[in-house]
Amino acid sequence: MFDFKVIKHQLNLLSIRNKMLLGNKSSYFQGMFLGMFLGIFVSISIPVLGQPVTISSQFSFAPDPNFNSVIQTTLPSTSQNNLAVRTISTPDNYDSSQPNYKHLTTSDSISKYFEKIHQEALLRGHSYSRLGELCKKYGARLSGSDQTERAIEWAVQMLKSYEFDSVYQQPVMVPRWERGENSNLSIHSPLMGLIFKESKVISFGSKQFGIVDCIDAQKLQKMINSNRFQHSPASEYECNGYIQWLLTEQFKNEKDLKNAIKQNTFPGEISALGGSVSGNIEGKIVCINSKNQLDSLGKLGVLKNKIVVLNRPFEEDYIQTFKSYGSCVNQRVNGADWCAPYGVKGVLVRSMSNACDMHAHTGVTYYSDPKNAIPIAAIPTALADALNFLNIIDTELSVRFQLNCKTLEDRLSSNVLAETKGGIYPNKIIVFGGHFDSWDEGEGAHDDGAGCMHAFEALRILKTIGYQPKHTLRCAFWINEENGLKGALKYAELCQEKGEIHSAAIESDRGGFTPRGFGVDSAMYTQTQKYRAIWDKYLLDHWEIGGGGADIGPLKKKDPNTVLVSFIPDSQRYFDVHHAKTDVFENVNKRELELGAAALACMIMVLDQEME
Repeated sequence: MFDFKVIKHQLNLLSIRNKMLLGNKSSYFQGMFLGMFLGIFVSISIPVLGQPVTISSQFSFAPDPNFNSVIQTTLPSTSQNNLAVRTISTPDNYDSSQPNYKHLTTSDSISKYFEKIHQEALLRGHSYSRLGELCKKYGARLSGSDQTERAIEWAVQMLKSYEFDSVYQQPVMVPRWERGENSNLSIHSPLMGLIFKESKVISFGSKQFGIVDCIDAQKLQKMINSNRFQHSPASEYECNGYIQWLLTEQFKNEKDLKNAIKQNTFPGEISALGGSVSGNIEGKIVCINSKNQLDSLGKLGVLKNKIVVLNRPFEEDYIQTFKSYGSCVNQRVNGADWCAPYGVKGVLVRSMSNACDMHAHTGVTYYSDPKNAIPIAAIPTALADALNFLNIIDTELSVRFQLNCKTLEDRLSSNVLAETKGGIYPNKIIVFGGHFDSWDEGEGAHDDGAGCMHAFEALRILKTIGYQPKHTLRCAFWINEENGLKGALKYAELCQEKGEIHSAAIESDRGGFTPRGFGVDSAMYTQTQKYRAIWDKYLLDHWEIGGGGADIGPLKKKDPNTVLVSFIPDSQRYFDVHHAKTDVFENVNKRELELGAAALACMIMVLDQEME
């Protein structure tokens, strides 16, 4: 840990050393040597020759006419979750020409602030390192878990370290569902057993790499790919699918391989859906591609005592992948309810992803009648393709899966809020944020750790560059979006009870990818487009009339005058990791996350300037 007193002592020694070496040379050189040492830990500005000179960890000495009135420096403290914050006061010669609660009347003024916002985000950003702390120290954050509550404590202390005007929590009761012990799935296929019969594990020295040599199995994978990607000229490159996964990752030695072949039983990936009941299910499968097909076969009695595989894929011709998601997510949310009346034993749902891989993507599911609840789980897209094909060519194919889920009593949790008070309209609020909870697989990095860091960083940036808001700016980390929306509902309820006025609400819940633009309610759309040339300069050129989001929707119901805005990043890779084990910090690009925070800060500033 760093001790600031020790650092100060070392600076004094260095100052004495500099005087001995330089004699009465210019204070510029003394400041340079001191700054080079201090710049490793902090970023400060000192007056030299009548002008502020910025000394940073990059050892830049260019004069900075836009020196900020307050610079915060965060150093680790002896407490695990508390951060020591040092404040360096404004020099006497500071030029306080920055606007103070004033309307920025020209596009030039807005443009200058856009530039300062992006410089702060890209050169001195905090969003990426804070996301790393959240993901790596606390990991997944399923509502009601001990892990989530520890992460909330961290979030409160982290926000307090920046000395915003206020940081506080809102108590919220949240549901508590647990996955239980590892779920498992096995596929009984005599045909696969026959295909793998002549295979062997390739060894390199004494280490088993789990690579199976089996030409026939590779041919089977190509057939599966050809069935799924019928228009591809080389379908073997479309997907490293289920058979390839078995060949390269599952069989680590000859014993495991021979045992699978002997029993004609092969493993698969599975992830219980949030809210599912437990169960140990075995049976023949029926693959379904649409609700109409399900109802037709159900009425004929074909589905009774079967395991249904709901296998409707993403519609790939949509440019916005969220539309593809919306076109098929109802089979995950309502699939168990659809199937139960037809006597179905259990449900497997194709993961909500346009990637072809062996990662299962979880998500919430609901039962209209808990008495008729049946187990439901997600399987990887590549496994869904394999089961669909194997079910055609192997008449003896069957599947067994086990879920160990349980639902516990609700638990007290909280939303976390941080504010900068407005100078003209302190009772009018612009709220912006993301949901703090995540699913229990992965780390919730993109969904929605990134959205929370966007919001916190936007508030920090505006404070750091000296922007004085007219409205109160409120950063919100809502809890329980994934499986209940209790945080957003409680937030809207409490705001109504307090008589709070929300001028606008912005949600970031689409990942930490490259920002493209925003969706804005029609009431404010025209005003935001006044600065279209400036937005375009930062490649924010995708605009939609109409904003929204799960966590800000309840506000609109309480107060129809609240303007809703949705942050829109690039969506092409989002569903590669959405609700999967791969949603981890390593899959977030630092620059993309920082640009997203900058874009959000710019939108907050424009709304603050344009709204009464």
